[in-house]
Amino acid sequence: MAFKVLLLLLLCRPAGAADKDLLAHPFWGLPASTAAVTSTLPGLVVGETLEYDISWGAIHVGKAYLRIAEAVDISSRPAWRIVSEAKSGSFINNFYKVDDRNESWMDTQDLHSYGYYKKISEGSHFFNEWVVFDNPAGKYYGSKMNRKRHVSSFEGVLDKPVNDVLSAVYRLRAMTLEPGKSIEMDVNTKKNWRLNIKAGKREKMKTDFGKKQCILFEPKVGDEGLFVAKAGRRMLVWITDDDLKLPMVLKAEIFIGSITARLVRRTIETP
Repeated sequence: MAFKVLLLLLLCRPAGAADKDLLAHPFWGLPASTAAVTSTLPGLVVGETLEYDISWGAIHVGKAYLRIAEAVDISSRPAWRIVSEAKSGSFINNFYKVDDRNESWMDTQDLHSYGYYKKISEGSHFFNEWVVFDNPAGKYYGSKMNRKRHVSSFEGVLDKPVNDVLSAVYRLRAMTLEPGKSIEMDVNTKKNWRLNIKAGKREKMKTDFGKKQCILFEPKVGDEGLFVAKAGRRMLVWITDDDLKLPMVLKAEIFIGSITARLVRRTIETP
């Protein structure tokens, strides 16, 4: 299905009772952070939710959400639990249902990732995995489940702090963004690699959220997930050129046309 590419990029919802047969991340159930979580980054606050409409040409195909759900303590440091969600609409569900989920735990100060959780369910395609980045031990480890519900473990060497693909979006929002510059990050998706993002020109973009001056970004090298070009096709992201640095529009080329996610609203829910 055409919109699969972008829905893979935009991710999903928190775990619930219906997911009891899936893998469980070791970080689930961590206590809320008792430290005062402060940030010099206006857009990164607990309770922020970004809502997107996803379309294939003129056809509305689903919704996506990105949110900072809470702050928890990991290794005596506060970390944001970032949750994303992508679901197909009722019409598309008749022949290709999408229900994806990703979570990421990102240090509120250093902005590196402590680990991630992913569940992708799209039509007959399914996989589920979790990863922990253990920097003191110099390794990453986790488990993965295939569509037959077979579970296997994996681990590897980690020689520096990294981001997963979801926390990389929020780390990008924390950076100084200038047209014409290149941004690089160390990323891990069951292997270590270097993500390079090219910043393009300033453009005014209009969605239901409003009309905003944005900077265009395009990934140049990658492996999987958000901000990653696939099979020679382009992935473009417009981020607002202001203090909030909101991902305003995301556009992925596919084999016929393109899929576009447009920001509808931003809300802040008080814990």
